[in-house]
Amino acid sequence: MIAAVLLAAGESNRFGGQKLLETWRGQPLIARAAGSLLGAGLRPLVVVVPPAKAFSEALKGQELVLIENHQPERGIGHSIALGIGGLPAGVAAALLAVADQPLMDEPLIKALCAAYVPGAIVAPRYGTHQGNPRIFDRLFFAELLRLDGDRGGQTVASAHRGQVIECSFPEEAGLDIDRPSDFQRLPG
Repeated sequence: MIAAVLLAAGESNRFGGQKLLETWRGQPLIARAAGSLLGAGLRPLVVVVPPAKAFSEALKGQELVLIENHQPERGIGHSIALGIGGLPAGVAAALLAVADQPLMDEPLIKALCAAYVPGAIVAPRYGTHQGNPRIFDRLFFAELLRLDGDRGGQTVASAHRGQVIECSFPEEAGLDIDRPSDFQRLPG
């Protein structure tokens, strides 16, 4: 059973406002990301959000567990630890996703899941670099639970390079939204 943790508690400083509530193709980015994970069959889905009612409203009706990060300033590592800590004991692996990659769709997520084998970390390769989302076998959960600050899953993957399986994805699939101008790079 592969679960998913959707990281959505960032402060969106470069965007100048809460980017994950911005709409693209008729949906807030956070709802689009959650829908893609659920559509790919990942269960349970834990979504880590800041304590704002707008997030629960944007995700209304989706089969997920919301965890509020009351200290988003502590960075992505803290959100990862909260999300992993919110998973049930029987989970074999968890896909860690960020909510600001609108082109990360169901087929790409399914391709990552198909590459998973026990004891491994699965990471997409976008051209010359690895990116998100990544799947971590439960063997790595203890390390993920210790993350804090701006140290994310890449830190754990880098410490276990021999256990990383890469999937080649189109470079544009890794596009993330950091600034309002990034929406202009998305296909119509």
